[in-house]
Amino acid sequence: MAVRTRHMRPGFFIIGANKCGTSSLYRYLLANPHVLPCAKKEPNFFGQHPADYVANHIDDYFSLFPTCEYRGPLTFMWEASDEAGTSKPTTIVVERRPDTHYITGEASANTFHDVAPSMLHRYLPDTRLIVLLRNPVDRAYSHHRMYQRFRAAGHDLGMEIGDFATDIRAEIAAHERGRRTEYLGPGIYVELLPRWIATYGTHRVKVLFTEDLGRPRTAQEIMLELEEYLGLPAHDYADVLTRRFNHAKPASIDPATRSALADFYRPHNARLQEYLGREIDWN
Repeated sequence: MAVRTRHMRPGFFIIGANKCGTSSLYRYLLANPHVLPCAKKEPNFFGQHPADYVANHIDDYFSLFPTCEYRGPLTFMWEASDEAGTSKPTTIVVERRPDTHYITGEASANTFHDVAPSMLHRYLPDTRLIVLLRNPVDRAYSHHRMYQRFRAAGHDLGMEIGDFATDIRAEIAAHERGRRTEYLGPGIYVELLPRWIATYGTHRVKVLFTEDLGRPRTAQEIMLELEEYLGLPAHDYADVLTRRFNHAKPASIDPATRSALADFYRPHNARLQEYLGREIDWN
């Protein structure tokens, strides 16, 4: 009888939000020699499959993580680019020692807004969640630019992609009619975050801010917080914190559209600030 291979369970899961720097944060954590990678950059297993598929294929998902038994260095394919959409998958080798304790985890950024917290909790009740939040105006713009890149690369997105100002006007009108929105909805964090905290508890949901991750001093503080949160030994992240992964070239939003988005998000941001009990500087 064949012996079933045992795989590590993810000790952490960066659930989103998308276009908030989750790829960079994941790579920063992988710089710690006590963190082993998932075999896929962004599995999105729970976000792209219905519940019955997840139930029948959960072992396929677990097999993406390192084996519990030591089997030498890990080799996996990952996009190593600093700029969004410019590199092919690269072979990366991660050393693993037989006498060292490790954790593993993954980052599927759509999870925050596409997956029911109860679904993830059913299969990963003990994992520690990490949520990155970014100024929702900038997040929406980055989301739209990503879809423009996908369209330019020939991907069929099943929706029309116009210019940002036109698409946002249409989405604001759609939201007022109670319809689902592609770019606006994921940035209404206060409607999503409480569900995750209610399911996992405050001790298993770490909320961070993208803007803090982008400043050297506060980025170092975030990594120290995460080491404590995840039970990791201290590590110097100075070199890797200067890099941005899956990061597109800078571009600007026209003032009128930025103003309209800021007006749209202002009441939602105020509710989020009250919910978290801390000031959020997204002006």
